Parts: sequence; structure tokens; C-alpha cells
Amino acid sequence: MMKSLKKYKIKSLKYGLLSTALLVPMIMSASQGAYAAVSGQCANCHTMHYSQGATQLGTWGGSGPYSSLLTNNCLGCHTTTGADPLVDGYPYVAGDASFDDENCLAGGYFTADGGDNDDNSHTMGSNNLPAGYSGTWYTGVANGFSCAGTNGCHGNHTDLDDMDAISGEHHTGSGAYRMLYVDTAGSNPVAGVPAADYEEALVKNTIYPGSGAIAHNVYSADASTDNTISEFCALCHPNFHGAGTESSDSWIRHPSDVVIPSSWDIGAEANTLTDSDNKRNPVGWAGANEGTGERRATCISCHRAHGTANNDLLRWEYTTQVAGGGNSYGCLGCHDNQM
Repeated sequence: MMKSLKKYKIKSLKYGLLSTALLVPMIMSASQGAYAAVSGQCANCHTMHYSQGATQLGTWGGSGPYSSLLTNNCLGCHTTTGADPLVDGYPYVAGDASFDDENCLAGGYFTADGGDNDDNSHTMGSNNLPAGYSGTWYTGVANGFSCAGTNGCHGNHTDLDDMDAISGEHHTGSGAYRMLYVDTAGSNPVAGVPAADYEEALVKNTIYPGSGAIAHNVYSADASTDNTISEFCALCHPNFHGAGTESSDSWIRHPSDVVIPSSWDIGAEANTLTDSDNKRNPVGWAGANEGTGERRATCISCHRAHGTANNDLLRWEYTTQVAGGGNSYGCLGCHDNQM
């Protein structure tokens, strides 16, 4: 996201944060290649009247009642006061000060304080138009950016309410990659193979064996044959800052869903991608079929969806990318001739 989005401030009163202990009984069971579905007591998530004993429980969100008879909203459930981004399979996208670029899940995290950065996370409640937006469906300018629906990212983009937009998907284990769709109606799911642990082990691991053995997401990246993660991003960000044309051999915008040259280390199919590649510079595949066919760049090759400590939601600090500086990740993880 560009600099039009400001810092996201975690506000416990606004979102009614649930503690890790409360959410442990709710299990999201999944395996590599499967889609998670919630199981456990209904009362872990729902209440019939937003009251118990003529009052509201302290573990519920403070701004209810909530749609779908829930006891909290999206961030109320996916924010923790603990340091673990994944407890019994339950993913957190915001947490305490221990959340950083080495302690988060695949999508990154909503930062509590971006310091000098004002563009390091998708900002809940922002009324700014998404960078490069071109369309009519987005209503977050009036209502504030949210997690789903016409104000956000997940589910369909026809329902205003978050829960209406993702209705049923927590229970059924939607076939859509992370409840994402490349069309506004929510009928064309993003293709992809999600890691069961949301890449917790990959993100936390700082010593890479080089085998590519740690569980990782497999992204789709051939717009001619499947619904790609980059197509999804383009629902909000199709145009980037002004007019311009490009020839086939002279890019003026960084491309996505295009083949990485086989002469580059990361594009050579004979080279095994390492765990470091999958963490810092993941590539995409036609049909999300890892290991077969040409490797392609995606939006997610450079960015994390929720946020990072770096400008523009980047997986790495942009200002440390120095040609001839010896870095083997980030820009230079793909453009190895410039190392």
C-alpha cells in the first residue's frame, strides 16, 4: 500500500481484544493444501442476545452487538495480547510489541506503531482511496477500510457488512485461498495452496537449511489460466500513479504474473528454491502447481498483505537494497546480477 494509508493504531477498547486464553478452545483444522474450517463450541464465537446474566461478558467485544450473533468483530478475534501469532491453529494478525517481521504469519501484521513510516500497513478505518484504485465497488472512503466486503479485502465485494461478505466461510472451509476472490461477487476464488501454519515456522526461522522443506504458501501466478493473487490485489490497485505505456522489453512499472527469466538464479527451474527464497522472495506458479512450469513474480513476492515494519508493506527494508552490497534477498534476491 502506498503512503496514502496511515498507521494502524491498535485500540483495545474499540476492538474489544480477546485474550489468547479465550481463543484456545477454537480450533482451525487444516493441512497443507486444505482450507481451514472452525470447530469447537459455538459459544466460543456466538451469543444469542449479546448478553449473559443481564450483562455482557468481559471477554466479549465492547462495541456490540455484532452481526451473525458474534461476540466480537474480525480484529477482536484475530488480535492477541500474547506474543504467539498462532495458538492451536488460530491465526493472529495483530498483537503486542513482540510482533515484528520475525514473529508474525505469512500476511504480516497490523503494526501498533510504524515510527517514521506512515505506509507500513493496511490501516483499519482509513478513509483514503487505495493507491492506484480504479473502480466503483469500494466504499471504504465513506465507511473506513475494513477486513471484508465493500470496505475491505476478504469475501465478496457486494456486501457492506464484514460477516455478510464472508458468510459461512469459517464453517465450510472455503475453497477460496484465504477467503479471497478475484471478482467483486465472490464467485471466482483465488487459486493457491495455503500453509497449514500460516507460515509461522518459515517466518520465525532465521537459519535456513536451503532445502525448501519448511511449510510455505504456494501462490498462483498465471493470469491466462487461473485466478492469481496479483489479480486479487488489482481489485484495489490496478493503476499506479499516472498514465504511461510500456514496450515488451522496457518495463516502466514493476510487472506481476510474468515469467522470471531462467537466466536469473531464482527463475532457473533447475535451482531449488530455499526456505529463504520462500520467506523473502516467494514466486508464483501456473495453477499454483509448485515445482512445475516457469516461475513468476507476484505482488506477494515483495509485499505482505496486512503489514510489516517496512515502508509499503515490503518484506524487507527497501533502503538497505544496495547494488554491489552483497544482499541475497529483497530486490537482489531476484535481480542477482546486481548483487
